[in-house]
Amino acid sequence: MNKLFAISSNTFLQTVRQPIYAILVLATLGSFVLAPSLTGWTLDDDNKLLRDLGLSTLLMQGLFLAAFSASAVVNLEIEQKTVLTTVSKPVTRGLFILGKALGVFAAVILAFYLSTIAYVMSLRHGVLQMASETSDMTVIAFGPGVCLLMLIAAAILNYLFDWKFLPTAIGLIAPALTVSIIVLSVIDRDWKLSRYETVQHIDKLPDELIAIEKLNHIVEFVPDEGFKPLPGSPGRLVRSNFKGPITDEERATLRSITDEFRWNQAIDWLVAETRKIATPDILKAAFLVLLAVLVLSSIALACSTRFSTVPTLLICIVILCAGMITDYYLQPLATEGVTWAKIANAAIPNFQFMWLIDALTDDRVIPWKYVITTTCYAVLYISAALALAAALFETREVG
Repeated sequence: MNKLFAISSNTFLQTVRQPIYAILVLATLGSFVLAPSLTGWTLDDDNKLLRDLGLSTLLMQGLFLAAFSASAVVNLEIEQKTVLTTVSKPVTRGLFILGKALGVFAAVILAFYLSTIAYVMSLRHGVLQMASETSDMTVIAFGPGVCLLMLIAAAILNYLFDWKFLPTAIGLIAPALTVSIIVLSVIDRDWKLSRYETVQHIDKLPDELIAIEKLNHIVEFVPDEGFKPLPGSPGRLVRSNFKGPITDEERATLRSITDEFRWNQAIDWLVAETRKIATPDILKAAFLVLLAVLVLSSIALACSTRFSTVPTLLICIVILCAGMITDYYLQPLATEGVTWAKIANAAIPNFQFMWLIDALTDDRVIPWKYVITTTCYAVLYISAALALAAALFETREVG
């Protein structure tokens, strides 16, 4: 166990200290800063594009990190003969690969964690779709503002103590963003304690609303002081954030109450605001993307025992693309009994299981049972890929 911990911890540090690692992480964080501005050009719901683009960015970052990190800790060590210092000791090659895998996984998870925080912050800010909307200064202060301060601190430490700038920046940004997202979870855009609800004021309840209970399963109506919860009363429509965003079906139900312009405008605003919130379903989808990245990392480790960085990256890209289309091309052929399609369908990881943008687009709830089942599938594939990596490395000449 001590040997495994030593190899994995050394691999983690080796990976994090690579310039390409910090460059990819900082580039991803910067992309999330720009994302709300870049996604504000659709003719529909801009925040949906922001959400989809964010998940795609997380996947692409993971793909490149997996290939570059695996090549640096396996193939590069083989080419430079530094691997001999480890395998010449009483350490089995299987243990060596497992230690390298755990170190790479830890580094990839750290990068994914930081990027997910930035992703959640960008969703919290949302896309400014009207000229009357203002930026969320809390997000700007605790997101880009904190990162800028940490970069300045890393530059000062580099100048005074000769600390390496990029790894130091990542080391400072990680705890700083953790504190920032905790602070943002308890304060709202007005610098007040968050009530975890979305509120829209209305001049009056529609006269067509016969039963106030019709609203309760979607929103709650809170009348202004001195009024009763009756049609014609002014007040506030309150949506609990724990219920998630208002779906298209729920919006249609609310809009069907009346054709009054002000009512429908208020409902549309409420829907847009609830969809800016990073709901648990978005975090579930991000976790499943992380599983896909870890699968790619295990495949990259297996490839790195035989190939250099560029072939490893190309193989990972091909497998990712193949895994995204297996349901459309291989699954029908496998169902018809085509032998090669059955083999390919079983061998290629089905990344559609871990890519749930369509479910989020349709405002579907992702069941925990599905998350657990997909996690087991990913763990089995990672285990198989690492077993293949150990077998390939066992017969690799490193002397």
